[in-house]
Amino acid sequence: MPPLRIGKLAKLANVNVQTVRFYERKGLLPKPSRRPSGYREYPHETIGIVRLIKHIQGLGFSLKEIKGLIALRTSPSATLESACGGLQRKLEEIDAKIRALEAIRSTLSQMIESHRRGGDKPLAQAINRHVDKLANEAIAGQSQEMGQRNLVRLAPKKRLPKSRSAS
Repeated sequence: MPPLRIGKLAKLANVNVQTVRFYERKGLLPKPSRRPSGYREYPHETIGIVRLIKHIQGLGFSLKEIKGLIALRTSPSATLESACGGLQRKLEEIDAKIRALEAIRSTLSQMIESHRRGGDKPLAQAINRHVDKLANEAIAGQSQEMGQRNLVRLAPKKRLPKSRSAS
């Protein structure tokens, strides 16, 4: 099969031409050969690489992480076991995101329940109370932080013993 031009590659990989160029600039794809006319020519395996990048990106990996994974393709010492560390870290990152989303969900549920109980109370008053509460918390936090800074400034400074010069 003849090499692919960028438009055909993009179509077969289900991305746009700019995506292929971007991946190339980021070092995710090897630099293609060029025709005398300047057109890029890609080997057919590039379709699979681009699709792999999109698939791994869909799993939550950054392009930097994907670049590292793709580099393992050409590393003779790379094993499936050696890739598990990166996969485990990504799984832990996703678990942390899930916990954060569950906390957000819980907060929103509590807000909905609280608002339903308040029912016919004016929304503006509730928002204003919340704004006041947040402002007071910030001021209290600032005051506490300033107090800690002042304590540090007021703490006696340790003096180093004077060195005795040789007479």
